[in-house]
Amino acid sequence: MTLIRKKTRIDAKRVADIIGCSHKTVLKGGAGTGELTRIRNGPRQVRFILEEVLALAQRQEEEASGQSKRPAKRP
Repeated sequence: MTLIRKKTRIDAKRVADIIGCSHKTVLKGGAGTGELTRIRNGPRQVRFILEEVLALAQRQEEEASGQSKRPAKRP
């Protein structure tokens, strides 16, 4: 019996759908995806861990809603 849970791997296109950007942005590490674990399956195939992507999307959503709740600064 193993205690290690299998992590779901997804491609850059699915990451882009979840985060809401281009898959090329994901591959270049933009939009906060530079901190995600990259799993290389051969020379051209890159996968990401679904759980990390969902955590990133949740964090970005919380930051965005937190900024919109703050009152606007007045000069």
